[in-house]
Parts: sequence; structure tokens; C-alpha cells
Amino acid sequence: MGTAVVFKPTSIQRKALSLLKGGAKHILLFGGSRSGKTTVLVMAIIFRALMYAGSRHLICRYRAKDAKSSVLRETLIPWLNNTVSNNGYRYLAHESMITLYNGSEIWIGGLGDKEQADKILGHEYNTIYFNEISQISYAAVTTAYSRLAMKIKGCRNLFYYDCNPGSPLHWAYKIFVLKKTFLTSEPLEKPELYQSMILNPEDNRANLPDDYISDILDALPEKQRARFRDGLWTKTEGVIYEKFDETMIVKISELPEKFDRYAGGQDFGLNITFVKIAWVGEKIFVLDDYGAFNMTTQSFNEELSARRLLNCPDEMGLPVYCDPAGGERIQEITGGVKANNSVESGIDYINAKIERRQFFVCDRCTGVLSEIWDYCRDEAGQVVKVNDHFMDALRYAIFSDIQQGIILS
Repeated sequence: MGTAVVFKPTSIQRKALSLLKGGAKHILLFGGSRSGKTTVLVMAIIFRALMYAGSRHLICRYRAKDAKSSVLRETLIPWLNNTVSNNGYRYLAHESMITLYNGSEIWIGGLGDKEQADKILGHEYNTIYFNEISQISYAAVTTAYSRLAMKIKGCRNLFYYDCNPGSPLHWAYKIFVLKKTFLTSEPLEKPELYQSMILNPEDNRANLPDDYISDILDALPEKQRARFRDGLWTKTEGVIYEKFDETMIVKISELPEKFDRYAGGQDFGLNITFVKIAWVGEKIFVLDDYGAFNMTTQSFNEELSARRLLNCPDEMGLPVYCDPAGGERIQEITGGVKANNSVESGIDYINAKIERRQFFVCDRCTGVLSEIWDYCRDEAGQVVKVNDHFMDALRYAIFSDIQQGIILS
């Protein structure tokens, strides 16, 4: 069956397509809203699926329903209708998969639900496209890396990413812009494999309503305008820990030699996270964190022990305050006890510590740092429950510890 491709890319989209054809294995397109990022990457996947018969490709987001609404229905299916016609593919809704006439498959799913994640990560792919990575944890992305292993003659396996930029502490900024490893901040061993490009609404003006930029994007609040119009990496609008700044990030060598006491916080779920804190007088130091994706609680606890994150000097002991919804899983964590889950009170307490400059984060705490400027409220004032796993563990550790009645005065 022949194709009738009618995709007419803008000049900036042509540059992006050229980038995709280069030698990089990881390609990130970032920028403002409605800039054409998703269209470019979806068209690239369609082309690869048509070019390499029998190949398999994955488009995933944090939530499967968002992947289906924003990518599948708004972009993928319309462009398939324009390229192979609706007779050239089948959409199997129960599998969240499209099969093309040449046997290639395009899967759509979410990494925020265990059943969904197990389903889509049970296959191997030639392309994995992470849509809106500002919402996806680094642990989830790297877990999916092993699934880029399908062998199709002539097809070079690739990772695609896109996002409206988050904060400059986000893992994607560190890797693609600063060209540093996320966990150690060392220079990337092969930086040429990681390439990125900015696409903004102005570059896609010809495909937008006449008033979209002037009446909608230009009218946004300053931080939203910087992110959604200009494609800048900046603190999120409504960020909860607004007063936290980079002067509160300390090196290991700058940490106090001795602490008064220690505590840990544990969050459960598909993204499982741990945060270790310590006190000197009224000051809080976030010493360590660790996170994993789709790992059992027992295995995670063993990993914490192996990394010596549960150790304390002088056998002080480490209470680990766990998500009270964890049930029996709390017993699988060494030192695990139920946390105080007073969300607003905990947030207020941490904010007070930040405002008094009594809160510091060690620069090795990549999980906490990657979330702290993206942890925000929506327009209704509710905490946005996306990519907040380290923030929950941090709150459990700090607020539960002071609720034990041993806070130093």
C-alpha cells in the first residue's frame, strides 16, 4: 500500500527533523506550548514504522489517559489518516496499540500506573518516545531504557523526548542542556549522543489561530509566559517552595561534621523514594535520597542498606517515617513507622524553615532537587500530584520528626 504524506513542516521543524536524522541516540525537543514538538516526533515515528516493516514503537507519558488524549487522538490518528488513510492501520483500543498494514506497531501507554507500566514494558521497541518528560521521573525513564532492544535490519534504535521546560534543576536540563550525568554531575561520557533543540510557538505561527500568541500566551502570568511562550527553564507557576534558592544547595564538604539526630522519610508506589535528613540545632540538612521505579519494598529496603543510607553514627538509630497508606509495606522498611501525613501543616513548616534559611540540601540529593522547583499548586490551590514522590518523603521525614516532641529549641 502506498502512502500520501502531506506533512509540510515549518523551517524550524525541518531543522528538528534533520536533528533526528543525525548521530544522536537521545533527542529532546523542548519549548513553548503548541510549538509543533509532538507533531515532529509523531511524524518521525510514523515514518520509521512505515520504513521498517514489523518494527515496534512506544509513545508514553506519565498518565495513559493523557497520552491517549493529547498524542493518540489529537496527533497520531489524524496524521495516520493523512499518510496511510484509515484503511492502512487498525487501532486496538483494549491494547492501546496501532498496527500498520506492514506489521509495524505503535503502542501508547503511561508510566504512572503499575498495570500499564508492566504491560508496555513487557515488550521491546525500536523507538521509545517520552512525551512531556517534565512529569516523568528519572527512575521511570531509565527503567524503560532496557526495552529499546528490538532488532530490525537497518533500523537504528532511538529515544525521543519532549517537554514544556520545567525548572533548571530538572534531570532533563542537567543531561541535555548542561551535558552532565544526572546522579553524579560528571560530564557525559558521550555528549554527542544527547542532543536537544528548542521549538517555540512563534516558530509555528502559521499553524496556530491568529490570536493564540497575542491573546493567550502573551497574557499569561510571568512564569507561565516564560515557560509556555518562550520555552525557558524556570520555576513553575505556583511553586510551593518558592523561597528555596541555589544558595541552599551545599556540597558534601560543606556539611557539618556532627549532627544532633537523623530521620528518614519513605514514600511507596510505582515510584518508590527515600529521603534522609539530619538536624543541627534548628537547621535541617537533607543528606541523601534514593528512588527506584517498579521495585518491591523488600528489594528497595535491601538497596537502602547496601548503599548505607540507613546507617547513623554512634548507633543513634534512624526512624524512617513512612507513608501511612503503605500498610504492611511499612514493616518491610528497617526502622519503618507511620508518618504524620498532615500535608498543609508539613508544607507550612518546611516553608518556614526555608524562609528562615534553616533548610539546606546536599547537592548529591538529585531526587529532591529535581522536584523541589516543580512541586506546585494548580489554579484551585491543590497540590499537583505529579512527580512529587521525593517531596512526599521529605515531608514525612521532617514533619513527622518534629511531631515526636523532640525538636530542639
